Amino acid sequence: MEKIHAKRPTIKDVALLAGVSRTTVSLVLNNVSSANISPETRSRIHNAVVQLNYQPLEAARNLRTQASQTLGVAIPDAHNPHYMQIVSGIDTYAQSQGYSTSIFITNFSEERERLCFTWLQQKRSDALILLSGTGRALLGDVRSLHERGNLITNLSFRSDTMFDADIDSVVPQADLGEQLVLSHLAELGHQRIGYIYGVANHELLRDRLDACLRIQQQLGLPVHEEWIYRCGPTIDDGYQATQSLLQSLPETDDQRPTALVVVNDLLAMGVLAALAHSHIRVPQQMSVISFDNIPQAPYTIPALTTVDYNARLIGEEAARLTIERLAQRDRPPILAEIPPQLITRHSTAPYVRTSPPITNHPLP
Repeated sequence: MEKIHAKRPTIKDVALLAGVSRTTVSLVLNNVSSANISPETRSRIHNAVVQLNYQPLEAARNLRTQASQTLGVAIPDAHNPHYMQIVSGIDTYAQSQGYSTSIFITNFSEERERLCFTWLQQKRSDALILLSGTGRALLGDVRSLHERGNLITNLSFRSDTMFDADIDSVVPQADLGEQLVLSHLAELGHQRIGYIYGVANHELLRDRLDACLRIQQQLGLPVHEEWIYRCGPTIDDGYQATQSLLQSLPETDDQRPTALVVVNDLLAMGVLAALAHSHIRVPQQMSVISFDNIPQAPYTIPALTTVDYNARLIGEEAARLTIERLAQRDRPPILAEIPPQLITRHSTAPYVRTSPPITNHPLP
């Protein structure tokens, strides 16, 4: 059968498919921040680029010459130290192998993640290490890029987020961190547990909350839905959510939580501040436990008990798999699970039934 060689798509093809001008396509692909282009239009352009597998002339020249020796790294938030620990691990290993890194901050945005995909196709990096802030929303894009030979390594909170796209993944060992948290509280005698669950995308870490509640029930501990407070991803969000929880509680000792599980250490800093402001002693009156073991965790007052997900090791492993994949593109996909460990400090203690009643003080 005679092979038909399709012509390489051009910027005109992208513009036609997206229904915009070539100038608009150029402004979006070059990430011109001053261009007044709506998110919906930008999304159509990025989708067209993926669908056509469009590569600018400069990228095509790079393909014929040599690799960039650069790894792209996409993380959803620059303010969370946990993500920066992962980046540090990636960068350390990459440099040891002669690679540099290019960091993309996606701000939990599908559009910005698609921009990372566009830059990958333009060969601004040899591969992309993706910690998605949008869950499985762009799984179809990832599959399409993978099928066209673009190399993506998945960093995820859960093993099933992207792994069915047949790409390498590095994830925390499933449910073990949550098991460590709930078992620790149960061993300390805590029966009444509340949650401060603050993320930008509540679908993103829903599995963590679901796992905690499931394990809590398996341990015979009752679940109190009224003590689960959802909020945004900042320290202030954690502070405000804790204040709201405290203001909803009765004065009676047996009708309030004795421990709070916080979705990450960054939020826990706000939780500790709110408890201190309300003159609630931690851990004497209420224990606090969290996840991530960020560098600030030993220096909170009191020092934070937390689950260490070995963020630097996750980053190093992701960089190793990515660089190996560049040399061995045909090997089967690898799922690397990193075991967490509990770091016990001073924010948790045994439950004492005779703790004095909580008094909620008004904000200054």
